[in-house]
Amino acid sequence: MRGNAALVLLFVCLVFPAVLTAQIQPDGLFISRGAPLIQSAGQPLATPAEQGDLLQFVDGSVMHGGLKRMDAASGLRWENPAAKNPIDLQPGHIDSIRFARAASVTLAPTSHLRFVNGDDLFGSVTSLHDDHLGFSTWFGGSLTIPRASVQSITFLSSNYTLLYDGPSDASGWIIGGHNPDSWTFRDGSFISGSPGTLGRGFNLSGSSTIEFNLAWNDIFGLMVNIYSDAVDHLDYGNSYLLGFTRDEVNLRHLDSNRQFPLRNFGSAPLPNPAAKNKIHVIIQSNKEEGTVAVFVDNVLAKRWKDQNGFSATGGGLLFQQVGGAGAVVKLSNFKISQWQGRFEPETSAVMTNVDVIRFINHDQAAGKIAGINDGNVTLALGETLLQIPLQRVTQINFAATPVAAATRGPWEVRACFPRGGSLSFQLIKWSDEEVSGQSAIFGSLAFQPGQIRQLEFNLGHAQAVAPVVSDKEFEGLDE
Repeated sequence: MRGNAALVLLFVCLVFPAVLTAQIQPDGLFISRGAPLIQSAGQPLATPAEQGDLLQFVDGSVMHGGLKRMDAASGLRWENPAAKNPIDLQPGHIDSIRFARAASVTLAPTSHLRFVNGDDLFGSVTSLHDDHLGFSTWFGGSLTIPRASVQSITFLSSNYTLLYDGPSDASGWIIGGHNPDSWTFRDGSFISGSPGTLGRGFNLSGSSTIEFNLAWNDIFGLMVNIYSDAVDHLDYGNSYLLGFTRDEVNLRHLDSNRQFPLRNFGSAPLPNPAAKNKIHVIIQSNKEEGTVAVFVDNVLAKRWKDQNGFSATGGGLLFQQVGGAGAVVKLSNFKISQWQGRFEPETSAVMTNVDVIRFINHDQAAGKIAGINDGNVTLALGETLLQIPLQRVTQINFAATPVAAATRGPWEVRACFPRGGSLSFQLIKWSDEEVSGQSAIFGSLAFQPGQIRQLEFNLGHAQAVAPVVSDKEFEGLDE
């Protein structure tokens, strides 16, 4: 234990030299704010009592309760256990509604579409012509979509599998040790107010894409151990470790069987030009190519290559908050997928003035895409037509088309679905039986209320970010 603790101390000081206020205790344990950084025993993360749906206002304040009905004529009716009567609201004051429970959607997607208006959907491309795209979705069967509305198509690996999408509760997650302030679950997020670990096993075996939202309130340090053997403490088995601060991200390989167990692959600036305190992180691990890549808000921070080949033996994911006094970290909106092959199934889309095809060997070709039929994409290069098998293509980025900015009314909302995807539309009515609306892309739409995880309002406004605080600081705010 003393040897491991010394190794942990050396590593953390190297990764986060300006973050920690620490001391060595007589027994050799590394201590921060009085709690052991590394714990050998884990415990399931407790879930607070169910508080129903969560409504967030545009100023960042929140209210628990339940949505009863909603339509353009009458507004929104909300029930809160502390209120004697239902509360009637108008959409102009609302940022979003997150529903406590959403039914899982059955998906076997082969492609991922991103639209110019910010929406995205999983499904299967059936055809592509000059002015329209054939697309099959879980909610509407085979649809015809205007080509000008599509920004990009990402073709997924044939064995792409979504392993996790959440959290809706804390089941399956484990915190290390018994520090009550290290990690707590509240309102669909994990919040950490002091050092500690949060982990879960996912049986990762192939290449993977790990996505989550990260928010913080101060100078912070967060370690993310991928393909970890242990999920209740930071283990020095054969795995990779990413270290995040507000300014940079670095990658190291851990292997206690080597003479020098820490291999440093270097660091990169965190792409965050607006200096926001909330970002969307994507970690892509490509086993066949031996690479680990980090994207921040769909911008590549760095792709590291392990010249010894991808080396990791575990299948778990572990987060460790190592911030100093007052640092609070918040994690939410996880999506973890697994795939096989030599290419990443998700890459950031780039606006171009020509159509661009990306290939599995990372090359690309630019021209005019004439169509997709019979398993081939036709690319026009001047007078020459090339027939390219779709098996060689990872992504198509379409030339940017000038589109007049749409005027977003108060009842234009964006529905975010379980297992990924989002769609904006003009809301007509929300009842216990059906949600109906009108989409500029798809026309008339209808969903079951349970098929929507979150509903976003005021899409044209900058989204307010609620303060990141520890779980105890929430106490009494909902009453």
